[in-house]
Amino acid sequence: MKLSVRLSGIAVEMVSLRKTPYLVLLLSGLTTLVQAAAQTPVQLSPIRQIHRGVDAWPLILNPKNDMQRSINKSLTDLNAKLSQSLRRCHANYIRQMGNQPRSTDNNDEGMGFWKQKIKVTMSGPAFLSLVATTDFDCGGAHPYGYTDAAVFDLRTGEPANPIAWLAPSLRASLVEEDNPDHSLERSVSAARLLEAYREARHHECDQTYSDNQPFLIWPDAYSATVVIEADRLPGCCEACGVETGLALEQAREIGFSEAFLQAISQGHKRLAHR
Repeated sequence: MKLSVRLSGIAVEMVSLRKTPYLVLLLSGLTTLVQAAAQTPVQLSPIRQIHRGVDAWPLILNPKNDMQRSINKSLTDLNAKLSQSLRRCHANYIRQMGNQPRSTDNNDEGMGFWKQKIKVTMSGPAFLSLVATTDFDCGGAHPYGYTDAAVFDLRTGEPANPIAWLAPSLRASLVEEDNPDHSLERSVSAARLLEAYREARHHECDQTYSDNQPFLIWPDAYSATVVIEADRLPGCCEACGVETGLALEQAREIGFSEAFLQAISQGHKRLAHR
């Protein structure tokens, strides 16, 4: 009886040992599938307009996982904030302009004017990158404009952290956003970025940029570049904020991480083979 029990125990243990490698392989395969799904290029809805001349942020069509659904929620929130901004602009315009004669400009539709164009600069496999260029006049002293970049990590569904794209030696820092309408915007300050930007721009703007000048950064898979743009410039000097594309080799020399540059390269190759 004791022998039987002991042999039975050995048999069970041997079966367990035989199953363990298969279980490990199965779990490993499932992990690989999940990671692959998280980095699959996404398809976006056609860009529609909330108001004439005002592009809404597009959403991921048929989101396949929680990460993509999280991104859609963030973009839906941005569209809600955009609608609120349009209403505030209209109210402010009416309050400040009163009964003054209205402009005959076609841009003037009861909101002073508000224009927003959105372009997709990358849709996978690693990042979703959307860039909005906005110009508006809500009855103030002069029109204003700004660029907003919403870049998401498709592996996590969270807004991408641009600090992770830069080598620690650059000593880059995030510049805190104080405008709730730009909650996804993440500007970066780094002396090397300012140096590269000054080299690429006209010198008459040199005095416009502060020593801790914030920069927007986004990947552009279509042109295979890293784009930087001076952010939060005073209204008088908005023309000095210009999209500046850095070729991947140039970005590598500046100190962008190899993983980030490889992600852009992979996105570019995917577009070339579509």
